[in-house]
Amino acid sequence: MIPEPHASRLADALFVPVLSHYAAGGPGTLDPARTLAHIRAIRPSVRQIMLAGSTGDGWEASDETFDALIDLAASDAVGDLDVSLIFGALRPSTDAVIARLTHLERRLDADAALAARVSSAVVCPPVDADASRETILAHYEAVFDASRLPIAVYQLPQVTGCRIAPETLARLSGSPRVPLFKDSSGEDRVAESRLDFGQVALVRGAEGGYLEALKPEGPYDGWLLSTGNVLGEPLRQLLALKAEGRLADAAALSARLSDAVAAIFARAQGEGGANAFSNANRAMDHIAAHGAGWREAPPPLKVDGNPLSASLIEAAAGIAGEFLPVGGKGYLG
Repeated sequence: MIPEPHASRLADALFVPVLSHYAAGGPGTLDPARTLAHIRAIRPSVRQIMLAGSTGDGWEASDETFDALIDLAASDAVGDLDVSLIFGALRPSTDAVIARLTHLERRLDADAALAARVSSAVVCPPVDADASRETILAHYEAVFDASRLPIAVYQLPQVTGCRIAPETLARLSGSPRVPLFKDSSGEDRVAESRLDFGQVALVRGAEGGYLEALKPEGPYDGWLLSTGNVLGEPLRQLLALKAEGRLADAAALSARLSDAVAAIFARAQGEGGANAFSNANRAMDHIAAHGAGWREAPPPLKVDGNPLSASLIEAAAGIAGEFLPVGGKGYLG
């Protein structure tokens, strides 16, 4: 059964677009056991995860990989973790988005337990640098007409080449089908407009400035952060410090996290084989998984089938070592 659209304000401020882990056998061959181990490792700090998001290589995911992620989500092992799931439907055109949503909804219709875990699907505008406001609205209206899931709106101009204006989201927020807006642009124009977006919760996908982004000082209700793949514990600690009114401590932690993440993301820009979000987090996760033995462990595979570079993993250890078990036991140990 597909979940009903519902009025939204966040039950929890942290969402994480989970890494997809790969096995030998061709580019993008999902390793379900390794991906499950990763989800189990972050579960103490993470309650809401996104599968096939940008960090999980959702844009590159074949139909077979997407189905493998659905199979994983449907497993009893994931069910036992009691996480809320979001699926990315990240495709370049309206027709391709609808095709992916149609397939997802068929799978959900056949599995009530899985459907109960899935709160929404995430949809970007079309990949079209010339897309007008009318084109973007028509894209989402077609998606609404062809699907039944709640649809989270995703601002990602780094991929789509176009931008959702504040007035466009205000129009989309008139639909009860839209519970969430994620903005990874780093520009924050929609949230900072302070227009009335009704029931839509605003989450920031851009990294850095973590404390400053959150209400009441900032414009966002929460975060949907790639770094929750590895840094969920300090992000959860930051939320706790904020809730306790320990704002100086929260600001100091936010600044340390921001500096480390900016440095490792800058280093990941030249890696290739996947986007920088995926590569930077994969490097840090390799250390989180293997702890002191990270140098001896085989490097993880990127979505293109090639191994992550040892130099990026080495950089992650040096830059983010404060937050990683570089001398301890990893979660696979």
